[in-house]
Amino acid sequence: MEEFKNFTMNFGPQHPAAHGVLRLVLQMDGEVIKNADPHIGLLHRATEKLAESKPYNQSIGYMDRLDYVSMMCNEHAYVLTIENLLNIDIPERAKYIRVMFDEITRILNHLLWLGAHALDIGAMSVFLYAFREREDLMDCYEAVSGTRMHATYYRPGGVFRDLPNQMPKYEKSQIRETSELDSLNINREGTLLDFLEDFVERFPKCIDEYENLLTDNRIWKQRTVGIGVVDADRAIELGFTGPMLRGSGVAWDLRKKQPYEVYDRLGFDIPIGKTVIHMIVI
Repeated sequence: MEEFKNFTMNFGPQHPAAHGVLRLVLQMDGEVIKNADPHIGLLHRATEKLAESKPYNQSIGYMDRLDYVSMMCNEHAYVLTIENLLNIDIPERAKYIRVMFDEITRILNHLLWLGAHALDIGAMSVFLYAFREREDLMDCYEAVSGTRMHATYYRPGGVFRDLPNQMPKYEKSQIRETSELDSLNINREGTLLDFLEDFVERFPKCIDEYENLLTDNRIWKQRTVGIGVVDADRAIELGFTGPMLRGSGVAWDLRKKQPYEVYDRLGFDIPIGKTVIHMIVI
């Protein structure tokens, strides 16, 4: 009897690895995807229509929800647009605070995709390690805005409030004994900036841990090496941007090429991916 390899498969929106954001109708040849028909719009919230009837400040919260793991970056794009329309010049300190929280948000985003990606293909430990560091940065969100996700912290003309002089500390609760508090609060004695300085000093060692858990992980390598590789020319043709484009070896970064706020005063390299390491470089 003739064996048929070709078949159609629905991926998402309820598949655990789809995270509820889209549905893909896949034409499969064995385990090779020959064609993908994306069905998007599952997260559509009519944000533009809602904003038409709101004062500018009341629409900031909608921006957080456009990408719920890049909250303040979304706010930044919105308030910058308003400031450009109204020709508003904001204080220098506010510019640096915004850029600092943009980068905190980007790290939060990268930690989520890295951990979730590893979890989806069988490397659960990385997910737990990544969320360990996310907790510290979510605490920074909470310190300035009172909430861990939808901050509504950026405002036309600056930010909601200045950085706190005291980093919030853990307190005794039903799930946290007094004996634990000293170790949990060891880096929370100073300001939020002191806390971030401590985080920056220890974070490179955390990245080394992620790399050790993934780079030589047999299962991870079997499920990623040589799969979904897109060369630089094809990436540009498809309209890739951000980490996806840099992962294909193109040194494109909006913060360098079209800098906003104070990015033109900051020195940093553009990391690009090469061969087997583009899953590591962000």
